[in-house]
Amino acid sequence: MVGFPMHNECSFRFIKLPIICILAIGANLLVMVFRHLQQHPLFIDTVFTVAVTFALGLVPGIAVAVLTWIADGIIGSAWQPFHPFVLVAIAEVFLVYALRPADLPLSQVSVFKEQNPAIRDRRLVAIFGVFMRLAMIYIVCAIVASVLGGVIDFLYHTVWGAQRPYYIGLNAFRMALSQDGVPVILAEILSRFQVNVIDRLIVVSGGYIVSRMIIRLVKRCGGVTERLRARNPETP
Repeated sequence: MVGFPMHNECSFRFIKLPIICILAIGANLLVMVFRHLQQHPLFIDTVFTVAVTFALGLVPGIAVAVLTWIADGIIGSAWQPFHPFVLVAIAEVFLVYALRPADLPLSQVSVFKEQNPAIRDRRLVAIFGVFMRLAMIYIVCAIVASVLGGVIDFLYHTVWGAQRPYYIGLNAFRMALSQDGVPVILAEILSRFQVNVIDRLIVVSGGYIVSRMIIRLVKRCGGVTERLRARNPETP
């Protein structure tokens, strides 16, 4: 493996990496603003957090998750430097990082242009493996986000008594379940699960697609780290 000059590594680590994270935070905030304005129940404001985790690793992913929530608290109606739901985003980062698929070399997307049947079959198997791993991440994240988010919602809004920021569709699901005699904490979890089944699909699939764009961007800017090169062996 050919080493990179130190100035290229430093340039990536201290200039390009922070810029990518800042852009991801800004994109997350735009999604948050859209969700606030539309008041829809889909929590898709971690798409770019997941993308950074896929492309750049655990620490940048956690940084984007935490700083997104801090920035949302600063620009929101009231200063709230720590919001308990940031724990859901952090848990999602850990799950994505732990279960992430092996990155395909960028050229493997052109699998049907390959003339060698053996190579084409290996590439198809590799691509199928990525889809299976993404499906696993989607299912696990949907379950964990529902359970952890429901428990936090119960403790924060029901036990602690914090006011809900605005009406969202989850409230309708929650109230319907409660009226049927479902315990409050279970109603919190179940109401989130039927939403997370949809939004985690968007977050995981969208995050992976954006991560591929980030890898291409980093490659094009000439700031490929050794770790990215190892995960994408065909990166020149």
